[in-house]
Amino acid sequence: MIEGDERSRPSRGSPSAVGVYLLLAAIAFSPIAVADDAVGADGDFGSIVLDVYLDAEGRALIVGYLKTDRLEELAFLEGSELEYDEETGEIYALTDGLTSIRGEETRLDFKAAGPWDECHLAFYLPKDAAALNFGSSEDLAYSVTEAEGSMLVEAIGYGVEEAEVTIDYRLTA
Repeated sequence: MIEGDERSRPSRGSPSAVGVYLLLAAIAFSPIAVADDAVGADGDFGSIVLDVYLDAEGRALIVGYLKTDRLEELAFLEGSELEYDEETGEIYALTDGLTSIRGEETRLDFKAAGPWDECHLAFYLPKDAAALNFGSSEDLAYSVTEAEGSMLVEAIGYGVEEAEVTIDYRLTA
């Protein structure tokens, strides 16, 4: 404590102190995007929060929330069966346009031009998938885990200019 300061402070290891430090770090390191023409009607850049479920044939079911006034610019939705509620941002889409198959290998190539205030993507690979390679745009951090017997690849970022994720995998069965 600083002399004369009689208030108790949380120690470094307490949950409240850790939360404060993480919040301050997130604010300090958040990129600030300035592009008037990309700003949505409500003053933000939009958010994209999607779960993408892939089947063995490379089709993808996309479920989640998408807040943008640039829906027609999102290439991953081209050629998909789409239901989108502009008011809530709720989206359901079925597409085979995210993947390409070469021999025994499948490549998922997800691209969503930004900017995005928030981007959270969860890709559920088919149950018998063995991952070969992962990649994402520099604004996204990704992790690979197992969820419900499938491989889960998550990509998360804030203040994202380009949301790009590439996953190469092979079906083992």
